[in-house]
Amino acid sequence: MEQNVLAEETGKMSLHNSMEEIVFEKTKSIISKMNMCQCEKCFWDVCSLVLNQLPPKYVTSTKGKLMAKLPSMSHKKDADLTILITQCAKMVQEKPMH
Repeated sequence: MEQNVLAEETGKMSLHNSMEEIVFEKTKSIISKMNMCQCEKCFWDVCSLVLNQLPPKYVTSTKGKLMAKLPSMSHKKDADLTILITQCAKMVQEKPMH
């Protein structure tokens, strides 16, 4: 994340999938409420399962990142994302890879 800010300040272009940050934050919140392992491996496994099922939302600037984080997600999309993360977390919970 800091790499992209630095790249922008030095004039280099970079891409950032803003869905990653949204998924990371929401996944942390959801798995903390579940009775499952919260180790780094399980967290990343859940995130990768989720992100592989979502279309990316690429931005090229810090301003773009901030705009992507604004509450522009509809309640339905937010609920759909919560369901998807929960389903993926249950998959990891049932068969952890560690």
